[in-house]
Amino acid sequence: MMIEVKRGEYSYTEGLIKARERLLPHLLDIGAIRFGDFRLKLHDQNPEAPLSPVYIDLRVLQRLPKVKVQALDVYQELIQPLHFDLLAGVPLAATALVSSLSDRLGIGMITPRIEEKGYGSGVKVDGLLESDRGKTAVLIDDVVTTADSKLKAANVLTDNGIVVRDIVVLIDREQGGREQLEDVGFHLHCAFTMKEILDFSVRIGKIDDGVYEDVKRRLELLNNFLGF
Repeated sequence: MMIEVKRGEYSYTEGLIKARERLLPHLLDIGAIRFGDFRLKLHDQNPEAPLSPVYIDLRVLQRLPKVKVQALDVYQELIQPLHFDLLAGVPLAATALVSSLSDRLGIGMITPRIEEKGYGSGVKVDGLLESDRGKTAVLIDDVVTTADSKLKAANVLTDNGIVVRDIVVLIDREQGGREQLEDVGFHLHCAFTMKEILDFSVRIGKIDDGVYEDVKRRLELLNNFLGF
């Protein structure tokens, strides 16, 4: 399916189009992107890894409808060129966003169950109809660090007869996820890379040059530790 989206006038400023430039300052203002010292999910398997100098928590968007609408504008922009029949959200971080996007576009949403459930109907994909088998879904999440959760979700969908080619996120932390996904044939589409976020943050004065260089250095240390 190719969705029709009314496109506004876009101005390009250092690679970021207008809808994205509207959103990014708000993500910084509301603390959805923070700089400091943080443990991430990846530290569960790599406890000796250096702490991350950046933390991203887009779940706060569900509490702030005006900023959430701006995020939906960006998702809509990202998926506009893609061909698909259904929206699929990676649970749980993206669930609220994908649900709202489904309502906005009038396109059905399904949710793969990554965790095993030992009771109830035993379905693996919530919302899936028998007539959906063979259809194509675009898989949507908030952030990609490593590809683990995306690959699990995509595998559940494909095991249940859904075609997945494209994976869409707001932020790519540039810590190996894109390469892992592309190695197995998926196409990743993102609104912001970590480099773009850092460049934008220093350009608008959210961080100074010293923080900028420190964050870049520490991200490189973390990525080197992880082998990316």
